[in-house]
Amino acid sequence: MRTGRLSIRHTLMLAIGALALLIVVLIARETWKSWQRLADMRALEATSRASDDLFTAAEMLAAERGIAFSILHAPDEETAARLRPGLRLSAGRSDEALRAALAAAASRGRGDLAAPIARAEARAAVVRALRAEIDRAALAPRHGRDPALAERWFHEITALVQDTEDVWMGLEQRFAGVDPVQSLHMRFKHVLRVVAEYIGRERALVGRLIVESAAPTPEEQSQLLRWHGKVELGWYLGKTLVDQSGLGPSIAAALEDARSHHATLYDMVRGVLYRPGARPQAPYPIGVEFWLEIADQAAEALYALREAALEETRRHVADLAAQARRDIVADGVVLLCALVLCGYTFRVIARRVLGPIEEMVEALVRASEGKAGRATPASRVHADEIEKLAQVLHAFQRGAEETKRTADMLERHAAALERSNRELDEFAYIASHDLKEPLRGMHNHSRFLLEDNQGKLDADSVKRLGRVIYLSERMERLVNDLLYFSRLGRQELAVQRTDLNAVIRDIERTLEATLGEHHARITVPKALPAVTCDAPRITEVFRNLIANAIKYNDKPEKVVEVGFQAARARGNGDPARDVFYVKDNGVGIPPEFHEEVFRIFKRLQRSQHGKEEGTGVGLTFVKKIVERHGGRIWVESEPGHGAVFCFTLRGEHDDVHSGAAA
Repeated sequence: MRTGRLSIRHTLMLAIGALALLIVVLIARETWKSWQRLADMRALEATSRASDDLFTAAEMLAAERGIAFSILHAPDEETAARLRPGLRLSAGRSDEALRAALAAAASRGRGDLAAPIARAEARAAVVRALRAEIDRAALAPRHGRDPALAERWFHEITALVQDTEDVWMGLEQRFAGVDPVQSLHMRFKHVLRVVAEYIGRERALVGRLIVESAAPTPEEQSQLLRWHGKVELGWYLGKTLVDQSGLGPSIAAALEDARSHHATLYDMVRGVLYRPGARPQAPYPIGVEFWLEIADQAAEALYALREAALEETRRHVADLAAQARRDIVADGVVLLCALVLCGYTFRVIARRVLGPIEEMVEALVRASEGKAGRATPASRVHADEIEKLAQVLHAFQRGAEETKRTADMLERHAAALERSNRELDEFAYIASHDLKEPLRGMHNHSRFLLEDNQGKLDADSVKRLGRVIYLSERMERLVNDLLYFSRLGRQELAVQRTDLNAVIRDIERTLEATLGEHHARITVPKALPAVTCDAPRITEVFRNLIANAIKYNDKPEKVVEVGFQAARARGNGDPARDVFYVKDNGVGIPPEFHEEVFRIFKRLQRSQHGKEEGTGVGLTFVKKIVERHGGRIWVESEPGHGAVFCFTLRGEHDDVHSGAAA
């Protein structure tokens, strides 16, 4: 019964349509993000101008605060009169800057800025009312002035500066996450505002002390020190932010100039105002007008620094806006190309792929039912593709038939190989048995001759008979090794988790007598890993390598080091694997014999004890066992510098035991 499932053709068409729609949605989403980013950049440019106006207003208010504070503490009317023109000029600038700043903030801000703007406007009205009182107080003698007016003025101006700071923070916070560099610029400008405010407070209090020729009280001196500490901390933070934000090259000179001007201000009064216990001369070495003039220069340097930073910020924002415009254009081009490509792909698949395939499927179905018909394309447009598909189908059929024939053949070869292996095993066993029988006869008869004719034979005959006995024993060992070697490549490996540290300890116990006799010792620098392997075979590998390291060693103290290096790659393209090694301090092997040592019955030298020990097949066994484990073995050595036999196994090690090998 037919189900309601979609055909492959319709499924593929739906998938292509869905993919095209997804591409369009993703690109449109990126385009929308670029538009939004461009809008943010434009808003940020306007907001930056508003925040600049707020900064200027705060600086003007700080300057006015300092001049008025000095006027209210002037000792005579003449000094107050000299300072009044500067106060009127600062007041005018402050009002103009504050009106422009609050208007710009109101136009660029949101509803959450209404409250801080209203507070700032209300505070500004209070400040304007206080100005009238200050003008009247400036015309009166000192004893006729309200002593609380100066503190009220200082408090209200400081509060108004804080209100402008709140408005500025509200403007800038909405753009804090737009760009990380812009965020650093904002933080730097905030630090500058803090520095400017505390410099303004220093300026006002020092101006008052100078105009009064009065020593600071302990509280005032503590306040000056605290303000100066905040300014110095601000310089340090500002320098850090400049380095992090990339502002350094463009504002370094302005930063150093502003800091130098403030240092000059500080140096002028440091000895008499900032040092605990110091008392100023009467009068101060500088007048209040000179102090305010120098303070104005420092403020101008700070203003220049701010302008340099703001200019760099404007440039950065402009670059971001330009990049957003470029992204919009690029996204639009990509979107158009994607639409065209998706449409073209849809048309090609529908007309030149799905149609011909459907025709061929129908033809194959008819052919499978025994009906007449063949896979003929509907038009010449499809002929090449249909022909290629038919060729592929025929090729698959031929390949399947060939694979089948290659498999009845492989089975025959496998059976023949199995018979051959069995016959080889039987031959090796019979050959070894038949060879060992005459060898044992030669061995036994030679021993009988020696025992029966002891004292009758001369020394030369005894020596020759001993040589026959030795050679027969050696020949028997060779036959046994050949038999073992013939079976080594065909026996299945009994793999299991094996603790190599335990393997080395077992070898050390079995070779205890040999180690003591030859003054040799085995060292393991760090714990060996546990691996999955045929434990008896790997034990044989280590035993052979350790025995050779002792045997071919001419040092009084023979040291054999067993260890491994994690994931070490050879220089011949082999993949990185753990490398196990056995290292000695013996006679070494010349480079030209590094491959020869693994050949069967190949012995490059006698042992260092003058005996013909072994049959020369130990390293051949080692190589065969390592290769059966899917690894490689090689030697690294120079004559006179010992030898290092390295080998790998197929799998990675499972874990490393915490205890070192004994």
